[in-house]
Amino acid sequence: MGRVINFGCRLNACESETISQFVKELGIVDYTIINTCAVTAEAERQLRQEIRRLHKQNPNIKLVLTGCAAELNPDFYLSMDGVVGIVSNKVKLSKEEYSKYGSIEKSAARSDEQRVRGFVQIQNGCDHRCTYCVVRLTRGPSFSFDKDEIVSQAKESLKLGHKELVLTGVNISSYGQDLSPKTNISFIIKYLLKNIPELTRLRLSSLDPADIDDELVELIAGEEKLMPHIHESIQSGDNMILKRMGRRHSREQIIETNSKILEKRPDVVFGADIIAGFPTETDEMFENTRKLLTEGNLSLLHVFPYSKRPGTPAALMPQVLKRISTARAKILREDASEILNRKLQTFVGRKVHVLAETSEAAKTDSFLAVKSLSRLEAGKEYWLDCLKIEDNTIIGEL
Repeated sequence: MGRVINFGCRLNACESETISQFVKELGIVDYTIINTCAVTAEAERQLRQEIRRLHKQNPNIKLVLTGCAAELNPDFYLSMDGVVGIVSNKVKLSKEEYSKYGSIEKSAARSDEQRVRGFVQIQNGCDHRCTYCVVRLTRGPSFSFDKDEIVSQAKESLKLGHKELVLTGVNISSYGQDLSPKTNISFIIKYLLKNIPELTRLRLSSLDPADIDDELVELIAGEEKLMPHIHESIQSGDNMILKRMGRRHSREQIIETNSKILEKRPDVVFGADIIAGFPTETDEMFENTRKLLTEGNLSLLHVFPYSKRPGTPAALMPQVLKRISTARAKILREDASEILNRKLQTFVGRKVHVLAETSEAAKTDSFLAVKSLSRLEAGKEYWLDCLKIEDNTIIGEL
């Protein structure tokens, strides 16, 4: 059976699940499909390395590429050994695009493998022009999926055995702004929960802080089915750098919004995307980002050294030395690890509610990692006694 290799974000992971189903339904055997990412130069470097590795391992391999890197530079990737086809981002979720690589008459039964967490795509593309980002080039302007199509996706995911659903997209907090009449992310959350009463666990992927309004704050605070983990696309804690990035929020807005949410729902854990070493970032600007981790109660961080992307305005700005960007990213990861450890220590001696992912691994409702000393059943919920913390993981037992 052919396989799908995924690079990149949660949206890519969601799309790769759909493509994997196409592979089964079309009976694709002789091709490997790679869903690519172009968010950083490092992501593309790893992609090229993987293509070369696969070809060296099997000189007869047939690789079909889709996703953002393939969209940005299709001719380059088609020139690489082993790559025989490109599927455009615009049609990557059309089953017919993959039919030439398999046989429609050939069908494969769905896997009975228990999957705990499913992804539901509610929008694609982006209307904003962040100066470091190539998403508009690879995915185009924002467009929102129809509300009933989203409900249908969610119901199908639950039928497959998923116990928890994650709303995903390029910028889910812009949902509904292109529809007529306009709606918003709060609307689709409420619509889903109203129309699928059996959906008891719903998560949000990354939110743009500029779009977290009072309605969404109240929804996060009052809706128990909405899991208490908020991941924000913050990128920097310095207001000048945020302006040069083309972001629409300020460090003060992050602090105020997160404080409001915590006041109303104290169990919320905040995560964030942060870019270290953005062009023109001084030591003082970097220190402002470090301070924001504490002031904004940020503990689950995705930190990336700035990556110069051709064709973006940021690529023309005065660059920070790569070794400085890398060092700053390391410092931010260490800071976040310390903050997270302090938070985790408060759970010792208490019970934590978890959703089991495997026989021993689980996540709390606020998306903290758990290792159970008692055997668990994937997809079931438990209350575990927190015994201790090891490597920023809760060690618990029934």
